[in-house]
Amino acid sequence: MPATSWSSYLNGPQHTSYAPLQTTITPASVPSLSQKWAQAIGAPYIASPIVIRGSVYIGGGNGYFYRLSEHTGQVLARAFIGSQPTLSCPGNGVSATATFARDPRTHVLTVYVAGGDGYLYALRALTLTTEWRSVIAIPSKTVSDYYDWSSPTVANGKIYVGVASSCDVPLVRGAVLAFRQSDGGKLAEFYTTPPGHRNAGGTVWSTVAVAPDGDVFVTTGNGPYGKPRLRDSESILKLDPSSLRLLGAYKVPVADVSHDGDFGASPVLFGKYVGACNKNGIFYAVRQSTMELAWKQRIGAPSGLYKSGACLATPVYDGKDLYFGGNATTLGGGSFGSVQERSAATGALIWETGLPGGVMGSPTMDGGGVIAVPAYSPGTTGIYLVNAATGVVIEQLMTGGTFAQSAFAEGRLFCATNSGVYAWALPGG
Repeated sequence: MPATSWSSYLNGPQHTSYAPLQTTITPASVPSLSQKWAQAIGAPYIASPIVIRGSVYIGGGNGYFYRLSEHTGQVLARAFIGSQPTLSCPGNGVSATATFARDPRTHVLTVYVAGGDGYLYALRALTLTTEWRSVIAIPSKTVSDYYDWSSPTVANGKIYVGVASSCDVPLVRGAVLAFRQSDGGKLAEFYTTPPGHRNAGGTVWSTVAVAPDGDVFVTTGNGPYGKPRLRDSESILKLDPSSLRLLGAYKVPVADVSHDGDFGASPVLFGKYVGACNKNGIFYAVRQSTMELAWKQRIGAPSGLYKSGACLATPVYDGKDLYFGGNATTLGGGSFGSVQERSAATGALIWETGLPGGVMGSPTMDGGGVIAVPAYSPGTTGIYLVNAATGVVIEQLMTGGTFAQSAFAEGRLFCATNSGVYAWALPGG
């Protein structure tokens, strides 16, 4: 993909959320940013925008997937890929972020996205016509069981995606699936818990990471009620890229287990480590080679506490340090969230800034030294632009509940909120 693009959730299989070649927007230039356009069609948005070759691609809460003009926000194409009604869980449209790649056979520019109807889609990038679709897990028509939260990861001719429930009412059996990128044929599957409805759980809410050597890393949710740690639940897993055979695992220690202790956050690969934040508020850094714990640090409060939100964000990795968005913090003074810089080697805190809104969506960072931090709930919500060198909040860009990750691409900043999709740029940009 072009170096100036943002082609997938967390900006690639290693989930660095970092755009080093995007240097136009800097801490000094942030006050000059202006909104270039806004597009409310499809709102609310949980999925994040991807930006390729003058187009913005995003799935909406109404079940449609859109191609928008990068310059005007005009709808250039759309395709309905499913939604779920309110049953035992609230209804949803498309929540997974798309991934952009060339078809390995035809070399046609293609968008891969998990729909609200339980299918994985390959859509032609220009027209959004369907090249193929494959079943991930088809939801029931009477209860809210299966739902595609996991964004697809494309790597080495394969597509990986997780299997999860809508809101655990009821639980479903969690899994990771691998598909052939060229035609959608299923290649392998890995289940996190044993068969049987009493063992449902261990769902994969998050997005799969793939290391440069091809190894696959996955985070899992809690097991069934009364057995939250059943088999591969509440774990960071290492899987074989072809067979999805389990190669290693790190399970949350018994002493750290909390109520609703999912790994809702996607794993990030940084140097020789892989890590993720659990909903107990702790980030675990694990050695990729042995899957043994290297270090752990508390980023936020456990989920379920008053005004806490949950630690669901994946940190930015700039090649040296990690930049976290946190939920409830101990800084006080009305702070319900935080942004933090920590050493990737040890987890030692470098700086921390409190925010009036809890951060549950993943932050993004450009090469100019600006971090875009989405605040979802509670408190004052919106998107905060932070100086990566100092932690100083430069500006609150907008208000409104924001879970989607923003994208620095082609000299602009693209954001999605409960209200719509937005593009910001400097004068003349």
